[in-house]
Amino acid sequence: MAENKPRRPSARKPLLAVTGFFCLIFAALPTAILLIVGLVPTLAAFIIDRTPGKFLMKCVAGMNVAGLLPWIYKLWMNGHDMVTAMDMSTDIFMWFSIYAASGMGWALFLGLPSAVAMSRVLNAKRRIYVLRERQKALFGEWGECILPPSDQRMLAEASQEAGEEAIAPRDGEQDGGSAENAAPPLGSNQAA
Repeated sequence: MAENKPRRPSARKPLLAVTGFFCLIFAALPTAILLIVGLVPTLAAFIIDRTPGKFLMKCVAGMNVAGLLPWIYKLWMNGHDMVTAMDMSTDIFMWFSIYAASGMGWALFLGLPSAVAMSRVLNAKRRIYVLRERQKALFGEWGECILPPSDQRMLAEASQEAGEEAIAPRDGEQDGGSAENAAPPLGSNQAA
C-alpha cells in the first residue's frame, strides 16, 4: 500500500512566475514597465498584509489591475513603444486612476466585513422575530401542550404568581378577616 505523505509546497510556482515575468520583459518591455510602475500598490499590500489568506493583497490587486487595464489598452492602441510607455508613466491622471482604484480595494477590505456582519445580524434578528410570531400562532392554536417541560414549569409558576396577586387581599381585609382586625395602613398615625 502506498502511504499518504504530506505534500511539500512546490518550488515550481515561484520559478514559473519569475520565468513568465522575464519573458514578459523581453517580449513586451513597454507593457512590463507600465505594469511594474502601476502595480506598486499591490506590492505594498503584499508586504503589509499579515492575514492568512492575503485577502488585503487580493482586494488591492484586483482593483489595482482594474485601474491599470485602461492604460495598458491605451498603450497597445497607441503604438506599444518605450516613448509612449514613459509618457504614460509620468501622466498624473494615470497615477490618480491607479491609486484611486487601489484605494477602493483598501475600502473593500476594511468596510465589507463589517457590512456583511451587520447584514447577518439583521437577518438573524428578522428570523428570530418570524419564528417567535410562528411560535405564538402555534401556542394559540395548540395551547400549553407544545411547550417543553421547562417552559411549562415557568409558565405555571408565572400563572401561579399572577393568581396569587389576583387573590391578594384588598385594603382593609386580611385573609377573610374584618376591617376592624386589619392592621393600619403604613404611614398612618393611629396608636396601637
